[in-house]
Amino acid sequence: MIVLSANRCTDVPRGRTTGSNMPLTWLCLLITISAFGLFFPAVITIAQSRGRAAPGATSALLGGGQFLLGAAASPVVGLFGTQSPAPMAAVMAVSLTLGTLAAIATKRTYGH
Repeated sequence: MIVLSANRCTDVPRGRTTGSNMPLTWLCLLITISAFGLFFPAVITIAQSRGRAAPGATSALLGGGQFLLGAAASPVVGLFGTQSPAPMAAVMAVSLTLGTLAAIATKRTYGH
């Protein structure tokens, strides 16, 4: 009985620090997906305008690159566990940071 009570008392802090509640997870996903919906078409448009000499190859490289990065990120999320949305959030944050740095580097290179 005492062990069960102690276990229940530690469940609340453990849940607060290792996982998140469902509404918070969905709110963060809503914000992230909304940002993707705003910026992703712009990025595709910029890439297509830069590769206008070979539009088919540009489109193929964009599609293949997206598929490759998605295929590489999926197992990485699974390596860190499936009991919490934290690994997914970490991989998404790292990916978005790398994408932002790549956009900044591209802007500096091309000067647009």
